[in-house]
Amino acid sequence: MFGFVIFVRIILILLTPIALIGGALFLLRKRWRRTNPEQRIRRVAIVLAGLLVVASPYLLFKAYELRFVLARVPSPLHVAWIEYRLEDSFGGIGLPGDNETGLVVYRLTEASARWARSMGPRLGEALPGGASRWHATPVDESGEHNTWHHYDSEADKHGHPATISEYLDKYGFSIPIEKGRDDEANRAIRAPGSFYSYGRGGSVTIVDPARGKVYFAYAG
Repeated sequence: MFGFVIFVRIILILLTPIALIGGALFLLRKRWRRTNPEQRIRRVAIVLAGLLVVASPYLLFKAYELRFVLARVPSPLHVAWIEYRLEDSFGGIGLPGDNETGLVVYRLTEASARWARSMGPRLGEALPGGASRWHATPVDESGEHNTWHHYDSEADKHGHPATISEYLDKYGFSIPIEKGRDDEANRAIRAPGSFYSYGRGGSVTIVDPARGKVYFAYAG
C-alpha cells in the first residue's frame, strides 16, 4: 500500500507540469485563432509566450541547479560568478549509487574576498562549524581523512605533495580538468593561508582568501 501511494505521488508530480503546460498552450492557441495575419506584433508575442511556456521546465530546473551549486559556498561568503565547473556522473543517469566526480571554482565578490583576507588565521572560526570543522592549510595528509594519497603505500604517502587531481581520482573516476585549474587549486591546498573542510559525499571545500576563490571538489 505504501509503495502504491508513493507511485501515485510520483505520477502526479510528473503529470502536473504537463497539464499546466498543456493548458497554457491551449489558451495561447485560442488567442492565436482570434487574431488575423495583419496583427503581426500580437502573433509574435503569442509565439514567444508559447516558446517560454515550453521552455519553462528547463529554465526552472537550471535555476534550481544554479541555486544548489551556489549553496555549496559557506556563509557569509558571497559569489560573484562561477569561474569553472566540471561535474560528471559515471555508471548511470545521475541516480543514487552512481559514482560522481566534480570540481567547481567560485570567484568571490570583492567584499567577501577582503573580509576573508582580513580574518587571517581566524577565518576558520568565522565559517560555519568553526575551527572544529575548518582546518588551516597545508592539508593534513594523515589521519582519518587521508584521501589525498589513497593509492600510495604507507611508505610513499609523503613522497609527493597533495594534488586535487589525486583527490578527485579517489575511486578511479577522474575528470579532464582544464589545464591550469588544478595548479591553482594545488597551490591553495599546499600553502598556508587557506582553509578547508570535508563534507558529505566525499567532498572538500577550500576557501582561498589570497586569490578570492572557493574550490569545491568531490569524488563519491
